[in-house]
Amino acid sequence: MKQIKRGKIPGFTVAEHLKVQEQIEQRAYELWLAGGSRQNRALENWVRAEREVLEDFIQARTHALDFRGNC
Repeated sequence: MKQIKRGKIPGFTVAEHLKVQEQIEQRAYELWLAGGSRQNRALENWVRAEREVLEDFIQARTHALDFRGNC
């Protein structure tokens, strides 16, 4: 996982936060279904979903900032 220096990526908006939260919920649900809908895996599914979605979000933001910086 690529390390991001603190302060390099600006904070995100409420709308972005809500979108990311929805994506985490959806991904956790997908993982839950794929794992046989077992209740004892809910936390593990949630944490994995958070990691996946947030890594994608950070990577997209970093790429967008790099692109703007090179223009």
